[in-house]
Amino acid sequence: MFFIQFLLPLPPELKHRLMKKTTYFSSFIMAATLCTMMFTTSSCSDNDDNKVVPPGETEEYVIEVEKGMTMPENDFLRVPEVASDSDIVNALKAIDKVTDIKAFQLEERYDYYNEKMITKTAYYFNYKQDIDHNDPSKGWFKQQCVLTVAGQDRPTVLYTEGYALEGNKNQLQKISEPALVSVLDANCLQVEHRYHGWSLPEGYTNKWNYLNAKQQSDDLHAIVTAIKQSGVVGNGKWLSTGVSKCGMTTAFYAYHYPNEMDAYVPFCAPFMQEMKDKRPFSYILSAQAFDDNLERMEKVKAAFRTYVSDKKLQAECVQIYKETYKDYELGTDEEIRMNLLYLLFANYYPKMAYVAYKRWEEIIPEAGDPAVRFFNFVMADEDSEYEGETEEQYNRRRDYVRDFEPDSSGLAMPSPLTRLQEVKRQNPYHAQVCTELGNYVHVLDWVDDLLTDDEKKELVFVFSPATFGVTYDNGAFIKAFFEGMKQSTCNMMFVYGMQDPWTGGQIPDYKMGVNSRKLFIQQPYSYSMAGLHNDAIDQWNPSERNELFKWLHGLGFDVGQ
Repeated sequence: MFFIQFLLPLPPELKHRLMKKTTYFSSFIMAATLCTMMFTTSSCSDNDDNKVVPPGETEEYVIEVEKGMTMPENDFLRVPEVASDSDIVNALKAIDKVTDIKAFQLEERYDYYNEKMITKTAYYFNYKQDIDHNDPSKGWFKQQCVLTVAGQDRPTVLYTEGYALEGNKNQLQKISEPALVSVLDANCLQVEHRYHGWSLPEGYTNKWNYLNAKQQSDDLHAIVTAIKQSGVVGNGKWLSTGVSKCGMTTAFYAYHYPNEMDAYVPFCAPFMQEMKDKRPFSYILSAQAFDDNLERMEKVKAAFRTYVSDKKLQAECVQIYKETYKDYELGTDEEIRMNLLYLLFANYYPKMAYVAYKRWEEIIPEAGDPAVRFFNFVMADEDSEYEGETEEQYNRRRDYVRDFEPDSSGLAMPSPLTRLQEVKRQNPYHAQVCTELGNYVHVLDWVDDLLTDDEKKELVFVFSPATFGVTYDNGAFIKAFFEGMKQSTCNMMFVYGMQDPWTGGQIPDYKMGVNSRKLFIQQPYSYSMAGLHNDAIDQWNPSERNELFKWLHGLGFDVGQ
């Protein structure tokens, strides 16, 4: 008998009742973010009295905290220091803007590509970055970085983080490295995205005056230039990469600095052209996402239409929900019904992004099945454990989710909301969505005839720029990016997974430059992680790996063909 174990890090009435108030970025349900957004008051002051001021002759660093907000401690600074390579430390110290250097030990982990356990010494440091690259007089902030060194003769991989430095792992020792580091036996430099974690241009506030792709690209340019000049990692080839939002950061960096890297390899990077972009959700309703298997696609669509059209079935699922979570304070039956209807759409997205179709195919219900089968299908998401999945397989899959989802506050170490906090810092990703990145929405056309107007309104949620005190550019930046990439000569390989929803938001072929190309990774009809929202190169088929490796080899990287 098939089963799903639901993992609920929050009380279920919070995790699921709040789902209808958000959309995902990396195909994500961000319940913790919603708790922040719904139970706090935004503060978007226009004055600039909380800016970080330039320091005097000391290394004192000022973090401004908006009234009513509590600045969490940076647990990264408490990571135990270990013995270090003096040459590396001295080279970092020689960089004028580098501070807070500390060698620490990464936790032992399994290298899936090389099939062995590895451990590394890493170097944490802060870079004194301009708050505004257009006006250095506005001062600087500390931007967090982590460096691992494989050797002076090895290439260097720049991981263009799109969020906090370590995703959702909460501990610096658990920081992961992109797959290309293992493939190339490379040095690795990871740079936290401004406004995330503790890289805070305007302190712990709800201001976003300098949050944009150009400023972050300038951040990367400044750090890379300094590291190259220092010689800390030699003079080998450089490659930048990232997955999901981190992959977008790679692409934007290439747009602004096309000749700084020898190669750019963004994985699963979507580019939304509006605040209601239908392409990602439309893609996972298409045969292409199911390897052109119309039978599989229609099986999913039929389950949706059956549930949406059957109010008696929905009412039965409400009762199952109430019995399952009877120990919690729940809403009215109608509120629960609408939340479950929203979850039908919302949870489909991460299943397609993170879980091989074969893992959840057998729980897709059919007309006439008991209500509990529909309930299980509605509730199953990227957190669920699926029958036959080993602990190792589950943990690896969840590691990707933790890497690519932003946490509740944009901080590396989430700080739980307390009654003493009148205001909490909102997630900076959402603010950037509302200025220049855009977002996707649920597509309802295929069930439009079965929904009431009120249901349609509840099922299509769009973030409001006014919530963050910002203005959306109506897609102007993404359009400029497309035109810039069309003219660019940078060496770019866009990698997309065929089951991944975000492949629907890929860069158009006619907007790619002469040296840009795409690589599509198939999701075989198996339990493989290939073709999903990740960079699991070890899971690809040989021809896909060889295509990437041959391209890299042609650019001078030491990798097998």
